[in-house]
Amino acid sequence: MDFFLEALILLVLIIFQSIFGVGLLLFGTPTFLIFDYDFLNTLNILLPISIVISFLQFISLKTPIKKIVFDYNFYCLPFLIIFLIVALNFKEILNFKLYVAFILIITSILSLKKNTVSLQKKKTLKYKKLILVFIGFVHGLTNMGGGFLSIFSSLINNNKKYVRHFISYGYLTMGLLQYFILLFLEQKNLNFSKIYYIFLVMFVYFPCQKIFKKVNDIYFSKIIGVIALLYGVVILGSNFYIN
Repeated sequence: MDFFLEALILLVLIIFQSIFGVGLLLFGTPTFLIFDYDFLNTLNILLPISIVISFLQFISLKTPIKKIVFDYNFYCLPFLIIFLIVALNFKEILNFKLYVAFILIITSILSLKKNTVSLQKKKTLKYKKLILVFIGFVHGLTNMGGGFLSIFSSLINNNKKYVRHFISYGYLTMGLLQYFILLFLEQKNLNFSKIYYIFLVMFVYFPCQKIFKKVNDIYFSKIIGVIALLYGVVILGSNFYIN
């Protein structure tokens, strides 16, 4: 990919993530896979940026999330580790484009049907431990668990600041664990020449916080859901029709 196109894509994704708390991994992972980046290099580019944004978001918000953090750490993170190791060890035979497309489509449908899901809130939260295990499994295998994490956090508490605080904690811990595992298992295969992209965050993040304060959650979540659905269909189609 041309440097300027790569930088432009990342700039747009950083703006999205800085405002909505999701987007960098949700759209960045399939984008780079479409451009024939392998799963390892996709993670290597996106994770440091995600970690920096999530850290800034996490320290800027003070809403109480301790109650759900214990369950998240205990049920989600171990499965993230297990299935990331599986993904890295079987990266030559796993069809990441196909898996990512399906996850993107499913996430977008759930996002667009959030009101229906919310009506089943008590029933859904009854199985919150299994949901957290599922999020860890999905994120470890595809890097696409953030959409489910967003939906889950909005069921716990639909306050905008609470949702973004919990999502930022989730992305931060997942990102740190993922990157540590990459460094431990794949260091010889990693290229650190693009780490400078984290400096884009410093120029973009703080101005975007003024926009965050004015965001209408319902309106923008529907837009993201529609984009994700269309994006998933395109990736799914490319998987079958483009060699």
